[in-house]
Amino acid sequence: MVLLLLVTSSITVPVGFFFYMPDPALKQWDKEDKRLKKSGIAKKDRPIKPERDSAYPTKTEIALGLLKEFKVAHSLIKIKGVLADALYGEKAFMDEAAKESGGSQVISQLRKNQNIEYRGRIRSVESYFNSINKGIDQIIRVRGGKEIKVTVSSARLKVSSHSKKRFVIALKYDGENDYFIL
Repeated sequence: MVLLLLVTSSITVPVGFFFYMPDPALKQWDKEDKRLKKSGIAKKDRPIKPERDSAYPTKTEIALGLLKEFKVAHSLIKIKGVLADALYGEKAFMDEAAKESGGSQVISQLRKNQNIEYRGRIRSVESYFNSINKGIDQIIRVRGGKEIKVTVSSARLKVSSHSKKRFVIALKYDGENDYFIL
């Protein structure tokens, strides 16, 4: 299920949802392709990937559709930001969500192996924050007023797969070994 929530300073309410259904032809092809790949069949000898059936939209298409529907139905509400989980951390979603929400900020998680460009070199975002920009320890307040210790770092970096600069924030919670990268 893809769910669209409206979050305000006083309430959080669901304002749209859609049940995701994977394309059966693509699902069957993927299963067969994995089986053939495992048995050593060359890619040129395996069946080609079938076209996606428009009757089975992707989760990204569903989320953008819900955002568009909300914008049309509630045009007086100003969207200040779009927060999406890691599945939606791709260029197409982030750019389109920003456009649909009137240029608001779009926040999503990046994969730790996602490539960034820094000083002409391509490296993973994880290696950048672990070796070059290690961050500083901070005490932050989370919901409910509880204070926790985190290591925070950030930079404006060119995300290779997005072909543009993004403001990237890395958080490492106390006791964790890996950064959570937004």
